[in-house]
Amino acid sequence: MRDLNAAGVRQLAHEEAIRSDNRFTLLVGARAFMDDLARTLQAPHTSLYAQFMTYEGDATGQEFAALLTHQAGQGADVRLMVDAYSDVVLSDVWPVLIHRRGEVAAERARTHALFDRLRAQGVQVKRTAPLGTLGRFALYRDHKKMVVIDEQIAFVGGINISDHNYDWHDFMVKIEGPLARVLAHDFRATWDGQCAPLSTPCPGEDFVLNQCPGRYPILEHILRMIARAQRSIVIESPYLLGDHLERALRAAAERGVRVTLILPARSNKLLYRRWVRMLRRRLNHPNVTVYGHLGGSGMTHAKLILVDDQWASFGSFNMIELEGLTQKELNVFSSNAALIAQFQDLIAGDIAHAVPVPAPRVVFGRPLYAVLYRFFRWWTRRLLRDADWKARYC
Repeated sequence: MRDLNAAGVRQLAHEEAIRSDNRFTLLVGARAFMDDLARTLQAPHTSLYAQFMTYEGDATGQEFAALLTHQAGQGADVRLMVDAYSDVVLSDVWPVLIHRRGEVAAERARTHALFDRLRAQGVQVKRTAPLGTLGRFALYRDHKKMVVIDEQIAFVGGINISDHNYDWHDFMVKIEGPLARVLAHDFRATWDGQCAPLSTPCPGEDFVLNQCPGRYPILEHILRMIARAQRSIVIESPYLLGDHLERALRAAAERGVRVTLILPARSNKLLYRRWVRMLRRRLNHPNVTVYGHLGGSGMTHAKLILVDDQWASFGSFNMIELEGLTQKELNVFSSNAALIAQFQDLIAGDIAHAVPVPAPRVVFGRPLYAVLYRFFRWWTRRLLRDADWKARYC
């Protein structure tokens, strides 16, 4: 990944406030998302595209499947695209845990049976990004989460389809307007096995960026947002981590920007709980406040950055740079005033359900992250030389 140059920062600094022809509705929690989606799908539609990283054949998966099959029965073009991660890891349980292998196998069987039933009822189902022999491509995921209806309405955010994920604190944003066509284009490109970078940031418009191994526009634009911040930065993320992000946030704090980070009080990933200690140490500054969110059993899965209460980004990117090297992601960028106001309310509520987290006295485990980052940066470059691999994972 290249570092930002001064010209890139100046370009973003001189952009005009983004005007929007889109309408945004923030849906906090999986129940709010599902209820709004169900209401939207009461009428017949011509097309329904859904994409998730995780989809499991539990009660949540069955409920979502009913929405898909209803639209297929009405003659709509219904497509479901799911990453292969759910073939191996279900409910955050890896099959290497011997005492839970039976549980994982049973959940996998229910999921495959559900997909078979969907196909039989007229829903096209496609799996993406196989993990490869011995799971050697386990980090190369298609991490996007979206639903697009008639290229006019879309839902974008961090929610996956499983009982396990529904318990976490998270949100989706309903988008009505031109951005839905852009999202439908991204979906169809992935469906067809094509690499289709979305348009570069355009002053005066909301825009969408996608990224994949070897191409990092989401991360780079977020770094530019941080670089141009003058008053405040708020980030809520399940796995915020990485040297570029940490240096950018520290530099912002040192020039007087108030930085607020909302992270899980207890992450679902053990390694992250070790690695994030160094981030908290590096960002130990009077202008930085780190909160641990207590909702969702201590796990916030929300992904949001808000800069100067004017510019926002949300989507699938967890803002951990290691995943930025390997995963396909999609984020929406906007300065729509109504959306910003909804995010401000969300942030206020999330802080009210959080506690300040002090910088740790002892840090450990971060050298492993540095080694993994360097390894996957090297290995990704090598993999990208293989046209067949690139066609499958980019």
